[in-house]
Amino acid sequence: MAAALAGALLPAVALPARRFADGPDARDSFPFSHYPMFSARRRAHYRVTHLLGVYADGTTRPLHHRYLGTGGLNAVRRQVHRRVRNGDGQVIAEHAAALLASRDRAEDRGIVEVRVVRGRYHLDAYLRGEDREGFTRRLDLRGTAPVPGRTGALGTTAAAGEGSDR
Repeated sequence: MAAALAGALLPAVALPARRFADGPDARDSFPFSHYPMFSARRRAHYRVTHLLGVYADGTTRPLHHRYLGTGGLNAVRRQVHRRVRNGDGQVIAEHAAALLASRDRAEDRGIVEVRVVRGRYHLDAYLRGEDREGFTRRLDLRGTAPVPGRTGALGTTAAAGEGSDR
């Protein structure tokens, strides 16, 4: 009985796939998607420009994209990538540091410095849920700014270059 049911369901699922030839009237249907978003080959590494917050002890963590600009994540990501490529990394870091200080969110209160970095990440490791050290391949510093009104280690104001670039 199970074999007969499987024998009937398999062609019902597989037969629609023949419609998905590369042609002008090809149509898409799950699970046989041909949209590039789902079917395109991806490189092993992915580069992203983003913000890192630095704590007084030198540890870092990514900051929310809302400190970079308004709009959705992908729109902000594209705008920031373009601006950093044009040399505005320092300006972006200073603006984000001022926003971070003015918004005074509880989870961001310990951050004394903001860095704009361009990271190279290993996608497979990230998607497997490995820790940050497992998927971060390289971080290039593109701008850094102390958070106004916050002090770094030993009561000194945070200066550019302090902390670790993990």
